[in-house]
Amino acid sequence: MPINNSCFRNRIPNLITLIRVILAPIFFFIVLNYSNIDSIFIFILTIITDGLDGYTARKLNLTSSFGAYFDVTADFIWIFAGFLAFVIMGLYPAWLLIIIVLMFLQFIITSKFKIPLYDPLGKFYGSFLFLTIFIGLISNLPLINTFITILIVIFSIVSMLSRFLYLIKLGYWEN
Repeated sequence: MPINNSCFRNRIPNLITLIRVILAPIFFFIVLNYSNIDSIFIFILTIITDGLDGYTARKLNLTSSFGAYFDVTADFIWIFAGFLAFVIMGLYPAWLLIIIVLMFLQFIITSKFKIPLYDPLGKFYGSFLFLTIFIGLISNLPLINTFITILIVIFSIVSMLSRFLYLIKLGYWEN
């Protein structure tokens, strides 16, 4: 039976995103087993797939609401896995996971499960969390971890306020 190239082509961006979901538990395991070189390699591979899925979707004109949500969900799964490993290692407090989950839920709820809506600051939130994971991989100094924890709290509050102000400006709840 021949492979339907069109069917495969239409799934390429989501398959690239799926790689990130698969890498999340692998990254979690590797971080907990203190293999920094492998952790950094998986991190770089994740960043590449994060950029490649969106680029591929735009280049092939295959953007979709599902793909956008899947991308954000893959980012969340990956970020959560990274921070969960760091919490288990004692680098960050456990309550930081609650903030990360609440920020993801805020995105989903305010997008009304339709086309994801990106506010000007919120689109950088995931990138910021990826950066903090990278810093956690290359440094485990308590002072830096405390500083990053404070930055995450501040950035989360500012991002949440920015999103709500942006939605109010758009008249998002008037309908």
